[in-house]
Amino acid sequence: AMTGVDVSPFWLVLDIRSATSDHQSGLGRFVVGLSQALADCLSGRRSNHDAVTQDVRLLLVAKSEPPKWAVQLVNEYPTLVSFWSGGPGALTDSWEKPQYLWPSRVLRGISRWSEGRFFWIAPCNFDRPILRKFLLPRNLRNSIVQVIHDTIPIEQRRSMSFLFWLQYSILVRRTLVRIENVFTVSPHSAGKLERLAPRRSKPIHVLPSGIETIFGALPRFRGPTETGAGRTAFVERMCAQSVSLKTGSIPEVSQLELEKLIRRRWIVGVGRTQKYKGWDVAEEALRQISSDVSEGVVFVRVGGLSDSSANKTATGQKGSQTSVSFENNDGLSVLRVESLSDELLAQLYRCADVMVHPSRAEGFGFPPVEAALSGLPVIYRAGTAVDDHFSWHSFHPQYWQSVDSDDAADWRNKILEVLRNKTGLDAFFDEMHSAVHPRAFICQRGGGQDFRWGRAAESMLNVLFAQKQSEPTVVGDLQQ
Repeated sequence: AMTGVDVSPFWLVLDIRSATSDHQSGLGRFVVGLSQALADCLSGRRSNHDAVTQDVRLLLVAKSEPPKWAVQLVNEYPTLVSFWSGGPGALTDSWEKPQYLWPSRVLRGISRWSEGRFFWIAPCNFDRPILRKFLLPRNLRNSIVQVIHDTIPIEQRRSMSFLFWLQYSILVRRTLVRIENVFTVSPHSAGKLERLAPRRSKPIHVLPSGIETIFGALPRFRGPTETGAGRTAFVERMCAQSVSLKTGSIPEVSQLELEKLIRRRWIVGVGRTQKYKGWDVAEEALRQISSDVSEGVVFVRVGGLSDSSANKTATGQKGSQTSVSFENNDGLSVLRVESLSDELLAQLYRCADVMVHPSRAEGFGFPPVEAALSGLPVIYRAGTAVDDHFSWHSFHPQYWQSVDSDDAADWRNKILEVLRNKTGLDAFFDEMHSAVHPRAFICQRGGGQDFRWGRAAESMLNVLFAQKQSEPTVVGDLQQ
């Protein structure tokens, strides 16, 4: 493009299968955030006539119709971003497994179509093409970019099935030894991965994951009246977008039930239901607290429904509907929600009292950062990647604090400290309230990290295209 000679595009092919649902996991958030940031960064570089990435385009690949966010991204950058549904076998169940077969076959097709001018970015632990001796030519090894998010299946073996643990441990080690371009999402995970594969000679690159700008963009609700109005609006909107776990219909909350719910102290827990997440510890701690707090407490569990329960109620439902359940178990009130949109999740963070995150293993840990940026005090389990997001001494000691224990009594004590607020946490909130918005205040106080997805995209582009400049293009019959 810089010399006036037509050059065929160089493609960044991103497997987005883990982000085709409205109910986003942490992995789905990563895929969406990275995709959007890559498009933004490539567009900016094109405007600045960057010679290295001038011919680079982004291809989103999935085995389904494009999700709404992908359609919006293509519409925003029609000459830069494309979508492909995967070719033969796409949109059918018969080709879904084994999972590695699909990306292996698609990758070979893209190799021929692009004349070897591509990187295949596999953002999931199992999305990388494997069995390369049989399905892929050896000379494509440097075209594969693998993101390994964490070492949880190896660290938390008892929380996983034996077959899953065996596949993960073997295949991750194999990838670390054989694939040159390996990324992860935190220094914590990078260190553990390096210890898994001491024979690896190449660095494991860290992508600084981002947090969507909606978290922390609006001030925290303050005072009983303002907080009560925020909670009322949250419950009403959540119910309007949900189906009841028991009946499959839109849940109804009486005025009396709503008033009781609004007056209680809200403890938030966001995350899936795996054993290593430690939700049993949190529930026991809150059950112990119930008699200590005169207003009572409610545990708002987002992602707290099992897959089987969610499927029973969500089958046949369209759009963004999700399952919800109101429970009272042994004196503890629990509001369980299958998932929330970012808008509702941000609203919840603004009107809750504290977040608990007792997970014993995290590759990054989105919820604690989202909550902290939104102005919500966070109590998390020490010894995971969450330790590295902020220094505990950056804030008031009860705003961002860890618990190096799985004992419910220790969690009870930490939660009570925040709820009783005897050490001047209000003064910290006053200072936050005077800032432009909570996110700016927390980022500035927390060491200057801004948690922009653009940092991840720029980091990946710099690593990959430093290599692209130094290597010859792969051409010829790539199936042999």
